[in-house]
Amino acid sequence: CSQRLLALLLLPLVFIPQVTAVIVKSSHVLKGWKPPKAKMKGWRFGGGRIVERETDPLGYSEASCSKSFPAPMKGSKVCPAECPLMQYDNDMVCHYRCITAEQCVSAPDMPTSHVDFDRGTCSVCGVPACKKCAPNGQECLECVDGFELGWRTRWSDGQCKSKFRWFPLGIMAFFLAIAVAALAWLIQLACRPVKNQTALDAALCHRSHSKIRHEEGRHMLYPLTTDVCSEFIPQGGVGVMLHFRFERAALLWTLFVLLVMGYVAFSHGRLQVTEVLKMSPQHDDVYEKCLALDKEDQKDLRDLRIDFLYATAFIYIVSFVGAILFAISQRRAYFETDASTATMVDFALFCEGFPRETWGPVEPQEGKVELEDEYMHFFRDSSWGDSVLGVSIVWDLTDVHDDVFKVLDDAISRMEADCRLDEPIEEPFTTSTTPLWVRSIEGNLLGVGEPQTPKDKGEGGGDEGGVADTSESWRGPAAIQRFTDMQTAGGIFVVFRTKGDMLRALTTPLHKFRGTHDIDVQNLNCQPASLLWDGFGVTHAQRVREIVKGMSALMVLILVWTVFFWGPYSYFILLWMEAPGAAKALNQEARGMVYSTVLGLIIAIGNLVLYAACAVIAQRCRFKTTDSRGRAHVIFYTFTVFVNVTLDLVLLTYIAHHMTKNIGFDENAFVRNPSMQHALFEQLVSYIYPGTILAPFLLEPLGVCVVPFYVYCWLIRSTADLSILQAEKLLECPPFDCNRYGDIIINCTLCCCIFFLTSVNIWWMFAQLLSSMLVICVWDRYRFLRQSTRMEFAAKRMDVAAQYLTVLPCAILFGGLTFKFMGGQAMVKKWGRHAYFSRSEWFCVLVAMLVHVILHSLLLHFVVPLFDREIEEEERDYLEVAESTSSNWFNANPVHCMRSLHYYRHDPPHVFDYPGRAHLHKQNLDIHAYYEAPEFEEEEGFRSVKTYVRRARGKIPGLSPR
Repeated sequence: CSQRLLALLLLPLVFIPQVTAVIVKSSHVLKGWKPPKAKMKGWRFGGGRIVERETDPLGYSEASCSKSFPAPMKGSKVCPAECPLMQYDNDMVCHYRCITAEQCVSAPDMPTSHVDFDRGTCSVCGVPACKKCAPNGQECLECVDGFELGWRTRWSDGQCKSKFRWFPLGIMAFFLAIAVAALAWLIQLACRPVKNQTALDAALCHRSHSKIRHEEGRHMLYPLTTDVCSEFIPQGGVGVMLHFRFERAALLWTLFVLLVMGYVAFSHGRLQVTEVLKMSPQHDDVYEKCLALDKEDQKDLRDLRIDFLYATAFIYIVSFVGAILFAISQRRAYFETDASTATMVDFALFCEGFPRETWGPVEPQEGKVELEDEYMHFFRDSSWGDSVLGVSIVWDLTDVHDDVFKVLDDAISRMEADCRLDEPIEEPFTTSTTPLWVRSIEGNLLGVGEPQTPKDKGEGGGDEGGVADTSESWRGPAAIQRFTDMQTAGGIFVVFRTKGDMLRALTTPLHKFRGTHDIDVQNLNCQPASLLWDGFGVTHAQRVREIVKGMSALMVLILVWTVFFWGPYSYFILLWMEAPGAAKALNQEARGMVYSTVLGLIIAIGNLVLYAACAVIAQRCRFKTTDSRGRAHVIFYTFTVFVNVTLDLVLLTYIAHHMTKNIGFDENAFVRNPSMQHALFEQLVSYIYPGTILAPFLLEPLGVCVVPFYVYCWLIRSTADLSILQAEKLLECPPFDCNRYGDIIINCTLCCCIFFLTSVNIWWMFAQLLSSMLVICVWDRYRFLRQSTRMEFAAKRMDVAAQYLTVLPCAILFGGLTFKFMGGQAMVKKWGRHAYFSRSEWFCVLVAMLVHVILHSLLLHFVVPLFDREIEEEERDYLEVAESTSSNWFNANPVHCMRSLHYYRHDPPHVFDYPGRAHLHKQNLDIHAYYEAPEFEEEEGFRSVKTYVRRARGKIPGLSPR
């Protein structure tokens, strides 16, 4: 094994002359390509070598019972009397052997077969799942276990029927019933009377405001032609730019593999696989196809398989080297962008180690030193001086997270109501004809609880759907009475005046706080809007425990899904596969499409459940930043989908195996016969395309954007007791996520699995992957610029995790190359590799893949960082950045905003930086609030915004004439 691996490492030295020869050969092909010559007879192909055939049919009269021979001329009988039946030889393409009638019917390695003495052949019984075939070969006398003879009717005479044949149809009927019920509900929902047009118009306007926009001036939308791969967009951060660069690299890699494999197929004049390989050895037409196979076709097929080995090696080397170079390029792009742009990341450090303090009184007390003042004096007096601009205290929101944001939501609702309308627009409250249980479900979907009646409908309070109280009486101690026992989390964000001050403070030690507490200073390298404030109240040990619990929960979920959903249906499919001839029939008949559709639905639903579970688990781990949470989500999702796909591939391999075993193949058919390889290739392609790599991404815009948008619009306008703030939250664009890393890695890994097989149609598979990548790139660009709200990824954590995940497809490529190099598929006859694959070779393939994983990971960890370059950065002032950025270290802190609003009662106060609420921010230099940009540009072609402006009489901030 070690010698073979060493030879494999030296294999690239052989590629240079081979690549040169292919290029020279291609020049002749491109100069004048001609279609294949007319078919010739008089030869046959078998076992990877040319076998010249005797043209005299009498030459076959000496065939023995153990000798394999090419397909004889039509009408000639070559088998002796002691073994008069001719049966396809599985070891060689288009070769036959002679067997006895007893071997045909009862041999242990034979399926249920039928003896045809008139034709002198042994063929599979024409009835799938038959245990005892009738003399005519087209009826069954006894079925195998799990099957029963059908009713003696005109259509099912002597046919075997599965005892569980209603199981997939029941699943299809269940899904169809759900779809019909959902469609009926949508139609009824769309036809309901309008009761809350005001909330709908306001929500549509807010949806437009919450999209990715420029933060200066009139908040213009970014054009769809924006180069998201190179242009820095603050609302996405440098992490989003790296994400789109990764998508572009995956697209180019797919195009590269497509060109290489397409060129190999085109250079041999074969863009379609040989017809004989598409058929099983017992196919009715395989004999005719074997007679039509000529010598030129055979030689091209052999040369194609050798060139396929070199193409695999070339693709692996370029992919491996390209992955390392791309990782270097990503790091350089990150550091260059970070040095050329000024963001809030450049002005703050996180200090932890402070004692936990309690909020205390709900109003400032005379003579009492407030926490913010004490911390400010500590940093200025210790060693950092006047370079400290302010502090933002981190509070423990473990038990009060929802209460804090309820207070902030109430404040936002009252501020919006104060400037939205001169007078409220009342909508008539009418009795709903919708059933109560349906209204209850819709109420839970909307988050408004049980449906209200006219008597229950509130008359005041901005959150209850009535007229908001616009006076200042709502501000003060009463709103924060419940938070007197809330404690700090022991951490503080210290904001500096310049980036240089921040960098100097990072290397300047601090004194002990109150003489006893050591303070740890670190740069979290994150944007204020990406902070998850409830994660600061969790210790590292608690977070690790949550991660372990989450991974355990994922494994349990996969087990439950496998046992109760995937397992039963797989058992039903495998029951068909075990039955003689049933696998072939299942693949050819219409019910095979039904079964495949059901399996695809189960797999798709399983993936959706796993995706949602990964999001919940990442949320429960309570990370401190969205970068860390997104990285965990990608890793969790990739791991679970990888396990899920592995189970599916095992099932597909088993199906392909039985599709050939049931017609006489043995265990080594995977290696020896191209027909078996092509059967597995077709099964793998049917799983990958379109259900895995294309259909989910074509349907994603409907499931993520179109359907939720219209459903929530219809629900809002037909629900009278829904407040404007609730409606705005429902219709707000979802935040952009970078979970596409996992989808791309899984798709590329699946397609790389095909390199274990040999088929000229691999170029077609990568053509479909290219179409999938184009859909992903176009949709993600549009989703980011038009259907997403702000989600800032300031760090490269997710991209670094994705670079490590690229180990998977590269390792699969190396495994496929090792498989072929060490004799896989018995095709490298030039190097004397006549032995078929054994367990030791499989062990070497696994070792080779493990070696690549280790080498690739070590290069990413130790070598790639060596190529970082020093970049000089310009000095920037906090004031310049804060004037053009709505989110800062003060208004992104929910408790800081609540204390500014209700405790200190600043005028104007810090307003919590919700997406789409930039018009509420007012300048107040005393509290370091520098941003103010009240006007919003109307979104072109957005009908709903114009409707809202007309209904609201021009009083919407940013849309009004002022």
